[in-house]
Amino acid sequence: MTTKSVRKRIAFGQIIRENKVYFLSYFTLLVVGTILLIRIPVGNENLFFVRFRGSIWDDVFKVTSQFAEPVFIIPILLISLFISFRKTTSILSVIAITLVLTAGAKALFQHVRPRLFFYHLGRSSELIPVEGVELLTGHSSFPSGHTMAAFSIFTLLAIQAKQKKLLGVIFILLATSVGLSRIYLGQHFLKDVLTGSIFGVILALIIYVLFERLAHRPKWNRNLLTVQKKENHEKENL
Repeated sequence: MTTKSVRKRIAFGQIIRENKVYFLSYFTLLVVGTILLIRIPVGNENLFFVRFRGSIWDDVFKVTSQFAEPVFIIPILLISLFISFRKTTSILSVIAITLVLTAGAKALFQHVRPRLFFYHLGRSSELIPVEGVELLTGHSSFPSGHTMAAFSIFTLLAIQAKQKKLLGVIFILLATSVGLSRIYLGQHFLKDVLTGSIFGVILALIIYVLFERLAHRPKWNRNLLTVQKKENHEKENL
């Protein structure tokens, strides 16, 4: 084993230890999800949530699904600009890579969406859509892009956060809510969500380690406030 690989292994272990609340919660959810995946026939997870149609959960999951969409991500990016350009760039990186990986995986695996799955079984009427939500069709179910985006972004934010315990809990809840919303809304299966979360977490870890190598460079640690102060100082000295 090379020195480089040893350092990388130690770095990942250290990150997980420092963020044990987040990762312990995630690994627990992953184990539970995997057990359910093994024991529950494909599609039954979607039908389980059909019984809640017309309840407050319709609105809750329509909102939480947007946590992985531009309406929620853009404000995060804007806030990060006031923290450091390095963090902003790292978030942009996980978003860009997520888009590429999701598109590639969907094209490669070609798994049917729940709506098409139940149609082929002659059971379309059982998958009742949430009011105001159009069920997607086609062969683009695996993996869940929303879930991958959510876990890559919120895992990265959890690792970067100083308040590890409180924010770790908040970020794992936000990421998990996105994954659940994709099943509840009838857009994905449990396998799509679990795989998306795994890809997202791994990607976040890799991006964090790569960008931490830039932490000692002053330019990468600047933000909009420090840039503005520098410009004001230069104008005063003219």
